[in-house]
Amino acid sequence: MANSAAPAPTGSLLGTWASQSATVPTPSSCGNFQYTITSQTATSIAGTFSATCAGGIALSGNATGLLTTATTIAIAATGVGTLPVVGACNFSLSGTGSVEDNATTLRIPYTGTTCLGPVQGTEVLHKATPQAAAPAPAPAPAPAPTPAPVAPSAPTSNDAIDLHSVTIMNSPADVADWPATARITTLDLGQSGVFIDFTQKNNWPDVPFLVPGETLQYTLWIVLNVNGHWYASGCIEYWRGLDRSGGPPQNYAQDWYYDPIRWGPMSGHQPAPGEQVGFLVTAGDARNNGNTVVRERSNVVMVPFPGNGGGSFAFSALRAR
Repeated sequence: MANSAAPAPTGSLLGTWASQSATVPTPSSCGNFQYTITSQTATSIAGTFSATCAGGIALSGNATGLLTTATTIAIAATGVGTLPVVGACNFSLSGTGSVEDNATTLRIPYTGTTCLGPVQGTEVLHKATPQAAAPAPAPAPAPAPTPAPVAPSAPTSNDAIDLHSVTIMNSPADVADWPATARITTLDLGQSGVFIDFTQKNNWPDVPFLVPGETLQYTLWIVLNVNGHWYASGCIEYWRGLDRSGGPPQNYAQDWYYDPIRWGPMSGHQPAPGEQVGFLVTAGDARNNGNTVVRERSNVVMVPFPGNGGGSFAFSALRAR
């Protein structure tokens, strides 16, 4: 319990504290903390709290803290976690945080429980600082000549993970630099194979495959976290009109990336239910560094891996502006 005589931290803790950068939580941790402290006394703080945990659980609730020393706060957060498909369930997190860097950094080692089980880790939050007032505007210069129209920039990728940080196995290594001209709208990981819909599905051209007369149109990729590092490969090839391919989710490791010579650390890694796994598609044949007429891809989507019954996910076709 807090000592009523404990000195208050230097400076006010009121305001919004947030993780320094967005992260993809590991299977047993949380990230992307945001703690908005709305009240403070000499011995306590309180406010609202949100975070993202393993399996795609979005947490939202309240957090309180007891100031045990000038730089130590016992924090407890409770509320509701929302999990795709499953719905809502309660969560609780707690830990003893330390105030650092003249009350601008809050380091919180935490433990707790969510819909998918126990979580633990350490998150570093930084306090948002108000922007300084803008200086008085200088006198407006004489109008400049109207510039020539500028061509619109390439559409944003809306990737769930930066492919530049991913090791590519057995597929074109420069896929991160391919224009993301397509948006995934449906991803259905079913027992009879994967059905995927995306905005360029009818536009990407076919490429020759194996024997004269056979063609392929696009390739489905998987993005896996193996021992803390991300890997990706184009594994499943689709020809025009093929509705599903790839088999049931529980067999991806043995059916998609089974050869350690071609897929290295990916080989043998079967995702667990709730594990964050990425998917994308590319034009043409990307398996075994295959063949493509246009070097284009979709955005990368990240979903909690389903159990043996499979799972279906829907996404917006709109691009970020």
